[in-house]
Amino acid sequence: MRRGTIIVIVFILVAGAIVGASQFLRSQPPLEFSVAVNPLAADWVRAAVNNFNASEPIINATQRVQFSVTVIDDLPIWQGSQAWTQENHPAAWIPASSASVSYFSDRYSLQTPSLARTPLVWGGYESRVNVATENGSQPLDWESVQRVAEAASWSAVGGDSRWGFFKLAFGRADQSMSGLAALFSGAAAFSSTANISGVTRSNEFRDDWMQPIVESVPNFQTMGADPAAAMARGASTVEIALLPESQWLLNLNGLTDDEPIIFSYPAYQFLLDFPLAVWNDTSEAAVNERAAVTALSAWLLRQAEQNALAQYGLRPAQGDPASTATLFAQAVDYGIQLQPDLTQIVQAPPRTEAQGLVQWFTNTVRR
Repeated sequence: MRRGTIIVIVFILVAGAIVGASQFLRSQPPLEFSVAVNPLAADWVRAAVNNFNASEPIINATQRVQFSVTVIDDLPIWQGSQAWTQENHPAAWIPASSASVSYFSDRYSLQTPSLARTPLVWGGYESRVNVATENGSQPLDWESVQRVAEAASWSAVGGDSRWGFFKLAFGRADQSMSGLAALFSGAAAFSSTANISGVTRSNEFRDDWMQPIVESVPNFQTMGADPAAAMARGASTVEIALLPESQWLLNLNGLTDDEPIIFSYPAYQFLLDFPLAVWNDTSEAAVNERAAVTALSAWLLRQAEQNALAQYGLRPAQGDPASTATLFAQAVDYGIQLQPDLTQIVQAPPRTEAQGLVQWFTNTVRR
């Protein structure tokens, strides 16, 4: 038999073996893993995970994997009310903030610093913002909001007496990371520093400065998980709020039905950066779990998945959203910026301080 013929035969056999092995791998049931994600990124993660699963991913060149998605906010996890164990835990966790990973570092470690981002943004109905900012002589930020909150009623600061009491909104800080992020931003504004370690324990900050702000929220329960949606019911429900940018963008159409809305970025920004963390287990048994999380991380950082973030009001892990991104483009006229100033990023305080601030908030709301 000629040498060329032998080479062709060998090539056919090898190719057949490869195809056969590939078909065999895909015929085997996949290993099942789960990823827990903060509600703010849940819709994007679900869509991306569906795409990942449809690609029939293989790890270690031998094993198919699939992921399912569970949705949970950060606080129940690092505060301990969500009991994940060695035998029962998500392989991957995408909280809203990298601070949450550091607060729960005994169980999860950082795999990817950021998959997406969304900053906090002030938003308010134009009539109320004009009064709060003294007709634009100061920005819509903590100082102007605190002034109205301390006065309690709009008439006390020159507003229409028919508006009644000041109605503010932000996420519930003992249930959502976005709510706690608002308190962190407030602490930085109060102290004029991005390093708030020690500030959150101050009675001057808590009881004298922040308490009137917290008490300006009519009812945290009726606001629900998406205060922007509640605010879209009109100024009689909420007049000004500090919320993740993504929630504003997703509710913009309803928010502008009755009156223009004005957006403003706080000078001291607590950026929600959506890291990806992996369960702390370096044992031989966890090799597949860690490999699956690594594969998922790489998938979520693909350009296609990063480009899709804008559809959900989220920014990519790096860079800015495209000027043609619909949700962002339609909000620019109201104050949303493609490149906001994010130079003063607030540093989260130690876990014990964060827990103390959460407890103070709970006690304040219950009064």
